[in-house]
Amino acid sequence: MEFFEENVRFIVLHWVRCLALIGPLPIFGQGGTSRMSRVGLGVALGTVLAFLSDIDSFVDPGPTLFLVVIVMKEAMLGLVLGYIVLISFSTLRVCGHIIGEGMGFNMASIQDPITGVSSQLIAHLFESVGMMLFFITKGHHVLIKALAASFAIYPVGHFELDRELVGAVVLFSSGLFASALQVAAPVFVALFAIAVALAIVARVAPQLQVMQFAFPAKILTGLVLLVSTFHVFAPSMQMVFDDLEVFLFEMFEQR
Repeated sequence: MEFFEENVRFIVLHWVRCLALIGPLPIFGQGGTSRMSRVGLGVALGTVLAFLSDIDSFVDPGPTLFLVVIVMKEAMLGLVLGYIVLISFSTLRVCGHIIGEGMGFNMASIQDPITGVSSQLIAHLFESVGMMLFFITKGHHVLIKALAASFAIYPVGHFELDRELVGAVVLFSSGLFASALQVAAPVFVALFAIAVALAIVARVAPQLQVMQFAFPAKILTGLVLLVSTFHVFAPSMQMVFDDLEVFLFEMFEQR
């Protein structure tokens, strides 16, 4: 009976880490069906990885307060991994927001069916394309491999959050947002130059009523620039996921 209870706790702790990782991911959307999909996938992955893990390294705390501590540790590691992936998708959203701001789309938003919140049009476009690239380039395979590697490096109950790990995640996040600024910079600078030119025209010749054609001009220019430079955005998005893969495995190799 004790052996059975130990195995059950071992498997459930695997569920906790997997569910904590899958929970914050934006690829499942919102709603009851989405939540059931997250739970089902987390339980399935946790069960498979539990059978592939070595139970000999697991020290069963029994039904004690220490079991709650282990559950919190597993949830924390899963949330750290989920946060890293979420930041990668947020980078694409920020890039789209920067460009949409220059095009004047800051007041135009739609209900995002993925996250369930209002999203700017260009930001939603970038995030949707990024999500498609994530699956096309087998980013979900990388995520599952990283999850399996986490159980090899941090067996159940052995994770400790330290300053080095927190610093590495913060540094990685800042680097991704710097990449978003670099990707959005060409289009944003061009749109900013148009805005400055229109402001000068409005100052020199106020009778022209520049505001009547300022927004259409910025939107048209932004769309033309997006179409003409979108072949550059896709590789840049791919670089974000490549950096994600490198960081995930380097993070575990350094432990």
